[in-house]
Amino acid sequence: MSKATIRRSVVGSLVIVALTVTVWSAVAQAGPVPTPTATPTAAPTPTPPTPGPVVGWGNTAPPPDAVNGVSGLATDIAAGYLYSCAIQAGTGKVICWGNSTHGQATPPNAVNGVSGTATDIAAGDYHSCAIQAGTGKVVCWGRDDYGEATPPNAVNGVRGIATDVAVGYWHSCAIQTGTGKVVCWGDSTFGQATPPHAVNGVSGTATDIAAAGRLLSAHSCAIQAVTGNAVCWGSNSYGKATPPDTVNGVSGAATDIAVGSDHSCAIQAVTGNAVCWGYDFDGQATPPDAVNGVSGTATTIAAGTRHSCAIQAGTGNVVCWGSDYAGAATPPDAVNGVAGTAIDIAAGTNRNLAIAAIPGPTATPTATPTGPTPTPTVTPTATPTSTPTATPTAAPPALPGSVVSWGDDSYGLLTPPDAVNGVSGTAIDIAAGGWHSCAIQAGTGEVVCWGQNHYGRATPPDTVNGVSGTATDIAAGRWHSCAIQAGTGEVVCWGADTYGTATPPATVNGASGTATDIAAGNDHSCAIQAGTGHVVCWGRIHSGQATPPDAVNGVSGTATDIVAGYWHNCAIQAGTGDVICWGSDRYGQATPPDAVNGVSGTA
Repeated sequence: MSKATIRRSVVGSLVIVALTVTVWSAVAQAGPVPTPTATPTAAPTPTPPTPGPVVGWGNTAPPPDAVNGVSGLATDIAAGYLYSCAIQAGTGKVICWGNSTHGQATPPNAVNGVSGTATDIAAGDYHSCAIQAGTGKVVCWGRDDYGEATPPNAVNGVRGIATDVAVGYWHSCAIQTGTGKVVCWGDSTFGQATPPHAVNGVSGTATDIAAAGRLLSAHSCAIQAVTGNAVCWGSNSYGKATPPDTVNGVSGAATDIAVGSDHSCAIQAVTGNAVCWGYDFDGQATPPDAVNGVSGTATTIAAGTRHSCAIQAGTGNVVCWGSDYAGAATPPDAVNGVAGTAIDIAAGTNRNLAIAAIPGPTATPTATPTGPTPTPTVTPTATPTSTPTATPTAAPPALPGSVVSWGDDSYGLLTPPDAVNGVSGTAIDIAAGGWHSCAIQAGTGEVVCWGQNHYGRATPPDTVNGVSGTATDIAAGRWHSCAIQAGTGEVVCWGADTYGTATPPATVNGASGTATDIAAGNDHSCAIQAGTGHVVCWGRIHSGQATPPDAVNGVSGTATDIVAGYWHNCAIQAGTGDVICWGSDRYGQATPPDAVNGVSGTA
């Protein structure tokens, strides 16, 4: 979109149906086309950017350890549609995470450190681009329906290279090194890949570029060299490609520019005020006082689908406005001034990334080695020392091991973070939910989650992430997650709470009881109460899945193990070993066969 310069559950599945309209068009320039001037053979060496840990919020998977400060930092970031990318400090490697259906989150060898690295990165809906370090060539990957991932000779090193790159839906743009010309490629149905003379070298050039837009209304913007005027082209629905006088040279110019789906933003030169224009249904084009000059100004700006963000001048605080779907407009404490600030920001579809400022002379984590991944020097051999206050039967200690995933890789599901994949830690328990996964880190007992983060279901709270507590058991549902807190035995849940799914009752939350086992389903959760062995469930109850039968709820029996499905649950009855199920039985899923229901066998 815009980059600021720009165990136990049913796994859901997502089907995307897209209408592709093929449009053959030629990108033409009015007037005589000047003879290309000689371009340098190598990109100039820029001032090294300040590195810092990557912080994400909204509908985004947690940044991997390689750039979040655990085993590495980042110098540049980009937020796309359901995926993100960053350039690792020290190594210059491009690292991406999240949805890679079209390969958009799988950087090629040319920039991932195998045969090259990068100095600039941009992420769109289904493709990404970067500028290769040393050569200045533009390298793109992912979907290429309209040639959006095939940079032209003018910037791919054949007849020129680039100093800045931006990515939209089906088009890309870059600023040619040496000439300052804006060069675009890909779909230009609305003229979004046809830069006007003001920035294409005929009557002007550019110093900054941004590209984005919805499927059928893409546009691009740039800051004109010398004048600093904001210039936009492409679809002009809602006036998003018509910069206001405050930044178009009539009564002001701009120092930074960003493009969202149907709105654009810029920082006004001299004043530092954040200025936005275009679609404003969610308030995304109405910067708050904190950055519009009333009580503060901005140094960097980013525009997402229906929200915008900026870094406040002086404080470094991240300020966001517009739609707060999935928490996209609510910056976390790590960058909003409560516990930290930011030095760079990027906005995508209901998601954001920021590079957090490192206070004082804090040591920079060393870069991830380029050779084979080393074996962790310390592999814990025991579970966390704290255990629930009441456990009916002592379970054997879990053996730690590296998390390995396979199957659908949407949202980075197949990329467990270093904290549990053996690079910097392993796991003793794991759970797979609807487009997200969670694990308990061996040794520390901390809950680590990854994948899609709608409703914050992949962001464990402090009570189990090691800040103020850890966990002994973990479960992942469709839109929520739950864990049993070490030491207390209390059930802690987070994520969607539409049906009370993430609000454990007093019988297992420590108020009047705790738990020894936990399970999470579609819109409901269940636990086995410590001491009594009673099954307790909460959340949606339309098929009876949240109403345990007498056989396991303490009336005529209890349970030793429990699992939760989409609309049904099953448990093993204490004493007998019989499998007891309840809830929807449309396909016989709640009717255990004789082999395990006690007639001819148990479980």
